[in-house]
Amino acid sequence: MNVLGLKIANHDTGAALIAHGRVVAVSEERLNRVKHSFNMFPTLAIDYCLAELGLTPAELDLIVIDQTGVREEAPMKEIFARETGARFAGVRVEVINHHDAHAASAFFASPFSESAVLVYDGSGERFLTQEGVVVETETLYQGRDNTLTELQKVRHLRDGRRATIGIGKVYSLLSSSYLGFGNYNEGKMMGLAPFGDLSLLQKIPEHRWWKEVDGEIVCNAQIFPAWRIPLIGGALAALWHRARLGSSVFAPIILPRPARNGEQLPDTYYASVARTAQHVLEAVAVALGLKLKALTGSDNLAIAGGIGLNIDANKNFLDKAGFKRLFVQPGSSDSGVPLGCALWGYHVLLKQPRFWEMKHAYLGRAYSTLEVEAALDAFKDKVRWRRSATIAKDAAALLADGKVGAWFQGGSEYGPRALGHRSIIADARRPDMADTLNYRVKHREAWRPFATSMLKDKLSEWFDLAHESPYMLLAAQALPGVAAQVPSVIHVDNTSRIQTVTKEDNGRYFELIDEFYKLTGVPIILNTSFNLGGEPIVESPQDALRTFTSTDMDYLVLEEYVVEKL
Repeated sequence: MNVLGLKIANHDTGAALIAHGRVVAVSEERLNRVKHSFNMFPTLAIDYCLAELGLTPAELDLIVIDQTGVREEAPMKEIFARETGARFAGVRVEVINHHDAHAASAFFASPFSESAVLVYDGSGERFLTQEGVVVETETLYQGRDNTLTELQKVRHLRDGRRATIGIGKVYSLLSSSYLGFGNYNEGKMMGLAPFGDLSLLQKIPEHRWWKEVDGEIVCNAQIFPAWRIPLIGGALAALWHRARLGSSVFAPIILPRPARNGEQLPDTYYASVARTAQHVLEAVAVALGLKLKALTGSDNLAIAGGIGLNIDANKNFLDKAGFKRLFVQPGSSDSGVPLGCALWGYHVLLKQPRFWEMKHAYLGRAYSTLEVEAALDAFKDKVRWRRSATIAKDAAALLADGKVGAWFQGGSEYGPRALGHRSIIADARRPDMADTLNYRVKHREAWRPFATSMLKDKLSEWFDLAHESPYMLLAAQALPGVAAQVPSVIHVDNTSRIQTVTKEDNGRYFELIDEFYKLTGVPIILNTSFNLGGEPIVESPQDALRTFTSTDMDYLVLEEYVVEKL
């Protein structure tokens, strides 16, 4: 069975294809080079997937699309037909719920035959009801074999006296509008949070931020004062400020200061807003985890939805909610929806048995030696290169010498994290390395942390974490003395975002870190995404060379080639 999964509207459009026992997936942004590709139909991503698995449109058995917006107002089949014309005529097309797609991306990609499944995000599909438009924000499932059973779905009324919001919307609005980070930058607020304190909760207690009402977790829509009104507009803004079921549920929240307007960060107040938001999100996540644990009795939890990228919340499912094993979809944001659509179609609609476990995130296509050499030749006026039979060893020596490099291998990662195929790498032992990267390469806020890539079998010697973290989606406390050894990957709260690396799943990236360990005695390197600020992570050799020659990096490892600037 050949199944194509698509996200065709809103942000992070893309495609995923299941065929010939393989799975390939890519976001449109990686190909058109437009970050998040808002409302850009994924033509390039569709062609990429079909070409990689050698299929024509006529050979597809099923196309599955998630629903964005209200079905009556945004008919996905009509949008798809308008954009593709007769190209896919005769192929069965189905539209599924947005959260169902997320759930499938988590459970059917996980190693679990049975599991609790949590989907939570800013907002999912919208529905017309007698009360008005409602939007889903959290859905709880139980997965077993090739089925997913919905246990509970929380919907919020968009306007009227019962208006509420979910925790994802609280978090994203505080990040984008109140702290001024803009859309899709919630990771910045997560990184800022450790610089603040919880003094704001003395003025605005936690119970005024969120409650459990009639078995549903709801957040206070009155959190947002005047700074929110222009974003919503007119009468809808006024309605938004009314609490669900009146003052018996929520009292209004008025944040003490106006939205940030260029104030330097980190500072005491705005960092404390970030800390409070993170605290509230974690409390809600634990409550959802405990509910799922009680409903399912499972030791396993699979997670998707944008909040799945919150590394501190994820760890609490292990520490405070009682789960023993965790799988977080690396494409937890909407970038993972196409994969979920394909998996839902394959297992739920076509009732095919499970055949695939997502052991790594490298779902993009590999580039041939001929393609790499052609790209190098196109940049021959800017770079020189040499082929190496010991590429991991050579790159490890450059790392140990303090050089900043880019690392390009195999198929690109699925989701927003660079996991050793499209990464910028550096020596975490050097105290000035984080500043060096921010100044010379990334040009981003100096207070934002960098991530750790490390040998999995050395994890317990360096961090307080007993669970693997292959997708950089768990944070862990550094053990005593670790911060002094690898200061450039330890955040102000003594934590690091961890990627555990194995030979089986990470191949040459494992070899690189292992060679670095042999040289230095440290099984850790600094890893950040291979991209320029505001651009998507690089996809092709051409992207890699263009980005490399536009930055102050020392070298690029491009498959088996070491590349330097002229």
